[in-house]
Amino acid sequence: MINTKVLSELMGSIAHVTVLDIVDSTNAYAKRTAVESAETGELSPTLIVAREQTAGRGRMGRCFLSRADRGIFMSLLYFTQGGLESAVSVTTATAAIVAEEIELVCGEPMRIKWVNDIYNRHGKVSGILAETLPVGKDTFAVIVGIGINIGEDDFPEELRSIASSIGDISGKEEVLISKISKRILSHATDPKNREYMKAYRARFMLEGETVDLLQNGERIGSGRVIGVDDDGGLLLIPDGEREAIVIRSGEVSVRTKK
Repeated sequence: MINTKVLSELMGSIAHVTVLDIVDSTNAYAKRTAVESAETGELSPTLIVAREQTAGRGRMGRCFLSRADRGIFMSLLYFTQGGLESAVSVTTATAAIVAEEIELVCGEPMRIKWVNDIYNRHGKVSGILAETLPVGKDTFAVIVGIGINIGEDDFPEELRSIASSIGDISGKEEVLISKISKRILSHATDPKNREYMKAYRARFMLEGETVDLLQNGERIGSGRVIGVDDDGGLLLIPDGEREAIVIRSGEVSVRTKK
């Protein structure tokens, strides 16, 4: 269970820390906090962590399994004025950060599936959901939700072939959360910096794969992945074509197992 005092000390004055026993979803809580913060003018970063979520969400509105004490469920809220980075680039940066920090904790290499999933050799261990919300004239709230499976990987039968866990990291949860949060906030101060793409590309697991492109769960095309551009867009050569196109939304399904 997350120790609020330890996490607050690790975060210092960088962000306000809220630790909840149970919540619908940390992203939903962060959205409510963003609106309240905008009303009071207190636009400081907030880190929300929950022991359990009753309505955890992934991309495309999917449910994210959030069992009590079987994962790290967190959302980092910060505000930006003027220019706004796309959700894809925020997600890409976060994926690289999360993969690197998990590796440091568990000593196991991680891979990244475009755009927001982190895998170990057994399956998916983490998902990311970045959302933006206008809260005033030229002011936006950026909410970065992160779920990481920890502990025993005794998942429900329907998820056993897909999901995995980074294992027991007892006593290291607060350090992992704080390091991820600090790095995300550091990136937010220089959003045009693409240094993180080195780490992302080094772990990118789809290069050379033939994939189906999906929108709202419906197949709209297919092709061969040749990489990602500097903003996190997927570089894809559609079937029957020679030139690559850039995909910035949607998701992909791998035809052949990596």
